[in-house]
Amino acid sequence: MIAPASRKLGKYEILRKLGRGGMADVYLAQDTEHQCAVALKLIEHAPDVDTRDAIEAERRGAVLQAQLATVDPRVVRVYDSGDLDGFFFVAMEYIDGQDLSELMRRGPLAPEFATDVSLAVAQTLENAHNLRVEIDGQEIHGIVHGDIKPKNIRIDSHGEVRVMDFGIAKALSLTRKLTRNEFGSVPYGSPERLEAGQVNELSDLWSLAVMLYEMVTGLQPYHAESTERLERMIRSRIPPPPAPEPCPEPLRRILVRAMAPEPEVRYQSAREISDELRRFRQGEEIDDDRDATRRTFRQAAGAGVDGDTRRTTPDAETRRTQAKIVFTPKEPPKPPAAPKKPMPLWLTRTIAGLVLAAGVFLSWLMGSAILLNHRGQQLERDIAAEQVTSLDDIWNRWTELSEGNPSSWLLRGPRKAVKQKFVAAADHVIDSYRNSDAVYETSWKSAHDDLARALALDSDDTTVRGKLRLTEGHLARINGISHRSTAELNLAVEKFTEADKLLPKSPDPQLGLARVYVYGLKDIDKADQALQEAENRGFTWGPREKSQLADGYRERADRTFWDSRNVRGLPQEKDQIQRSKEDYEKSLGLYQSIAPWGSSNTYILRVQSSLEQVNFRLQQIDLGVNVAPTGLHKIPALVKSLVDLWQSHAAKQ
Repeated sequence: MIAPASRKLGKYEILRKLGRGGMADVYLAQDTEHQCAVALKLIEHAPDVDTRDAIEAERRGAVLQAQLATVDPRVVRVYDSGDLDGFFFVAMEYIDGQDLSELMRRGPLAPEFATDVSLAVAQTLENAHNLRVEIDGQEIHGIVHGDIKPKNIRIDSHGEVRVMDFGIAKALSLTRKLTRNEFGSVPYGSPERLEAGQVNELSDLWSLAVMLYEMVTGLQPYHAESTERLERMIRSRIPPPPAPEPCPEPLRRILVRAMAPEPEVRYQSAREISDELRRFRQGEEIDDDRDATRRTFRQAAGAGVDGDTRRTTPDAETRRTQAKIVFTPKEPPKPPAAPKKPMPLWLTRTIAGLVLAAGVFLSWLMGSAILLNHRGQQLERDIAAEQVTSLDDIWNRWTELSEGNPSSWLLRGPRKAVKQKFVAAADHVIDSYRNSDAVYETSWKSAHDDLARALALDSDDTTVRGKLRLTEGHLARINGISHRSTAELNLAVEKFTEADKLLPKSPDPQLGLARVYVYGLKDIDKADQALQEAENRGFTWGPREKSQLADGYRERADRTFWDSRNVRGLPQEKDQIQRSKEDYEKSLGLYQSIAPWGSSNTYILRVQSSLEQVNFRLQQIDLGVNVAPTGLHKIPALVKSLVDLWQSHAAKQ
């Protein structure tokens, strides 16, 4: 995003850029009214849902942060927030100092200093988790920060710890559930947050533990070549290695418990971990749950060993059979009988060897089949009993189990169970989008990978193939809209159309097409048809779909009204403006039907203003303001009529 060209936004004069986080840019600005420096966070308004959701999250976070700052001096104060000149802004207290990420560039921090910082942050989290306040008539009982990381913890010029950026803070008493990778930073996300979108007090405490680990060791507890692999590693629930030197042993035990794979083993509140950190700083004994910790590490270590993969040797019966094989030459024929040539010894041995090899091979084949069936049933039971829940772990076990023979009839049961797991994970993303929840690119990528694996298990399943095309359509849609790529947008239409053929009763491909036509290809008529078809398939329009149509009609009305200037004074102008008016009226009705959802109130005012301009121009045309050159003698009367019309119009304002 680029700062306003004038370098001034309302009363705020922008001095320089401080940084960027998510979809927001932060600037150092001067409040010209109060003559003080502020940190000004800006997000440019845009019609896409991702930007709207980000702005709503920041709007909610600013209110929660302002309330918390009244009870906790470590929380950065919020002076003002709102919408100004096409931007959403938050004006906050400017903190002169360094954040932890800057301090850690020089290497690990002293354990005592790191503990003091973590203790201060834990006390702020305790205040946040226990905050009780009423906002807009709604009782709020506790909030989570949602993005604790070194970048958001600053040491000011007085050496005090300050906690910043509650931009994605969430009220614990609200039911809103974040999707798996919404907003927050992956390296500091807990396993349950990355896996199921669970954001609560424990996710804040996990992030605090990761940050403390990083401060003391100079390393993050999990390392991977890519963000996607890092996310899979954390979700695997394999505990990180204990913090190496120079981390003191008592602090190491605190970190082991704070990052235990099972949530119930970890510290259950900010007060609990604060007490442990305070005891460590005072040199007291750490009250850690050693049995639970050892149990956690034993389980994690055991999870990577498959006892059923041990190799076997031929059984004792086979060895006994081999020992009994004896080769004896035939007795020579009696003189009276006709001479009969005995079978050569080499041929006898060859035949016996072949028979023996065939027997050994059949025994090995039967044993392998029995072992394969047993291991397959074990995987199926583990999935049903939720002994293994990570999709990566399930896939790794299936790959090892089916190596060389994935289509074996002996693996029908586990193959079906594995496939159902991956399809269910992808269905969760697809259902979330159908239910108007925010679904971001990373979630569509995960769903795509899950469905690709499911299709590899059963390439004849047209339903899974259709869902895979659906996810490919959404990925192309997001890429096409964000990069304004017509090729990607056309690819999205192609993928959604193919998905529609494979899923003829599903509304999901039509919902994707509507989004592409509204925000990408700007074809509101096709978007309307797609949503009508989705409704025919049993889908009920929600505020999101009505907002999409309203956006589409409003944008087409804007284009038509603007283009009418090219035919100003010609007969076609009135027809174009009349069509623009009809689109504005459709848009206004849709916005009014969903108000106050999203930004509908803002767009209602904007469309009403546009309608006033359209109606005024139509009245001008009816009075014949634009006349041919031969009608110059009528101009004075027309000017008088125009003045009377304008005065009448102004009187109604």
